[in-house]
Amino acid sequence: MPTKHLAAPFEIKELGANGYVCGYASVFNAVDAQREAVLPGAFRRTLKEWKSAQRNPAMLWMHNAAQPVGVWENLAEDSSGLAVEGRLAIRTQHGADAYELLKMGAVTGLSIGYRTVQSKIDSKNRVRALTDVDLFEVSLVTFPANDLARIRAVKIADDEMGAIVARLQRVARLLREGE
Repeated sequence: MPTKHLAAPFEIKELGANGYVCGYASVFNAVDAQREAVLPGAFRRTLKEWKSAQRNPAMLWMHNAAQPVGVWENLAEDSSGLAVEGRLAIRTQHGADAYELLKMGAVTGLSIGYRTVQSKIDSKNRVRALTDVDLFEVSLVTFPANDLARIRAVKIADDEMGAIVARLQRVARLLREGE
């Protein structure tokens, strides 16, 4: 069965330290643009498998496996949905770009890459209820399918960003002097 993507929006609550990002990758019982809804417990098995493997799903940019932008450190089901916390790789070009776009509000969605293991159809509402999924990745996206899953915070340390800017300015000066 092919990998599917289920998107959800996010919001930035604050900016500050270490490229920290958190939000909801999926919100339970919310019908998305594809007429699908994730039910509570749908991630239980896959999260247990990831924990046993001592790894977490990838943090990607727009579902592009060639563009990781950070790491997810904590993923857990709570009463609202799949809560995620991670760190952007702010010292890489992709991570720094992602941070800037999140900060500006240009990118406002999260989306999961998954494979359906079990689902049921609600024929009355014509909604596919996902009851068990294999989670592969959680991406930062521009256009989410589920309008309720949102980033709740993005932080980066001001002194760390200042150090990065100083290094870039030093490199630019060296390049100019070398010409």
